[in-house]
Amino acid sequence: MTTINENMKLKDICFKIPQATQVFRSLNVDFVTEGDRTLARSAEEDDFELTSVLYELNNLSKEPKDGIDVSFMDQVSIIKYIENKYYDDLLDELPVLYDYFEKMAKKYKKDKPEFTQAAELFYNIYREMVVHIEVEQEDVYPLLKNYYEHDDQTSYEALKPHITRLLDEHKNIVNWFSQIRHLTNNYTPVDANEPLNVFVLKRLEDNDKNIMMLLHLENNLLFNPFREKEANV
Repeated sequence: MTTINENMKLKDICFKIPQATQVFRSLNVDFVTEGDRTLARSAEEDDFELTSVLYELNNLSKEPKDGIDVSFMDQVSIIKYIENKYYDDLLDELPVLYDYFEKMAKKYKKDKPEFTQAAELFYNIYREMVVHIEVEQEDVYPLLKNYYEHDDQTSYEALKPHITRLLDEHKNIVNWFSQIRHLTNNYTPVDANEPLNVFVLKRLEDNDKNIMMLLHLENNLLFNPFREKEANV
């Protein structure tokens, strides 16, 4: 059984204990684009109490999400997993959720003006993710499959600008969700008896969880061999 310690990297903790992503999200810790940081360094930079977080992490279930340990998958299998697990649901969900979020922001415009700002940030996420998915499915994933299966150098060169742009998009999306968590007090309903805000904030939290996991898989697993080669060139 793995014991989490302060010298482990955030990304490795998340692969060993998938539920750790919920702990890090609640603390506004970026495990997606800053996954190479150790837990100890993150505690200093993100200002959380290391001992209590270590205790919490070591008491989480170690069972992999859906019974699937993605850290043992090869890159082509990860692509299939991402497409099957996330893409269709996100493309269906995001525009509908944005409409509901906009309605909620208007409803609470006077008492909770921060919801208007949060809705604008979510619109950015919605539009970015739609383009993100389209580019990956049409261009990036076919090139990655060629590169990983055949060590195709033409694909490698074609991927460079794509990967740079996608990593920048990851940073934007992580930052926007961080701001939304702050503005919504970690998705806490204004009125637990009012269905609209309960529904919207629960769906927002679910999408935060799913999108962060998707970006984590890309940043820290799918793109890793490509990024390591880039770093060593």
